[in-house]
Amino acid sequence: MSVSSHENRKSRSSSGSMNIHLFHKTSHADSLLTQLNLLRKRRVFTDVVLCAGNRAFPCHRAVLASCSRYFEAMFNGGLKESRDAEVNFHDSLHPEVLELLLDYAYSARIIINEENAESLLEAGDMLQFHDIRDASAEFLEKNLHPSNCLGMMLLSDAHQCQRLYELSWRMCLANFATLYRTEDFLSLPKDKVQDLIFSEELEVEDESVVYEAVIDWVKADMDRRLSDLPELLRCVRLALLPETYLLKNVVSEEMVMGDKTLLSRVTYNLISFFTQVGQGSVRSLAQGLLLV
Repeated sequence: MSVSSHENRKSRSSSGSMNIHLFHKTSHADSLLTQLNLLRKRRVFTDVVLCAGNRAFPCHRAVLASCSRYFEAMFNGGLKESRDAEVNFHDSLHPEVLELLLDYAYSARIIINEENAESLLEAGDMLQFHDIRDASAEFLEKNLHPSNCLGMMLLSDAHQCQRLYELSWRMCLANFATLYRTEDFLSLPKDKVQDLIFSEELEVEDESVVYEAVIDWVKADMDRRLSDLPELLRCVRLALLPETYLLKNVVSEEMVMGDKTLLSRVTYNLISFFTQVGQGSVRSLAQGLLLV
């Protein structure tokens, strides 16, 4: 249709009234995504290839940039990838996980399950598919259990999932008496161990559980962790331990007895406490330890 024909029609129909009609096809967005996905699978108009592991995924930059700030910045900035026809994630991203994210980008649908939720959370955070990160975190919240709460605490802390972190943290505190014997606990970094045992909300029947948790954690990697023992023992309320437990476990522990500085710090703390409460026998023992 020519420009003049359109202008003539406009002038004939202009009556000054507001006789208009808005046409809105609600299925248009789904149809558009479906067609874009078909084009992707046929490799039509694709202008970048994402590689992960030994697999390659032809894609459209515009689609990726629309779904992810990561890709928007990559393709719109001065990075080398903005000009390259290929972006290689090597082994930093599993190809199956990347495929799930791309399927979501082109369909707005993704299946999250127990096998892929953690990987999707990590990849969603890495590539700034924030909807996927948050959906995965919500899935993990619903499947949180004492058997996985330590791992969920670390995962959510690393990827800024605040609600998942808070729920995991509370579960760790509530189940510490059983968790401290697990491999997950023995694998925790020092700062998390310290945060847990120092928390006022830690639920344990007596302080011996906290002491044993510290000792077991250090013994799990003696060469690297022995130097952390003094700092961690400051978080243990040794004065709350029964006299028999102190005699049998604390003062006979080789790691404590073998470190004069640590031994002095422990015994000075005990002397101060037992002087206040009047337990002379243990106070004498503590004073004797300082002379060993």
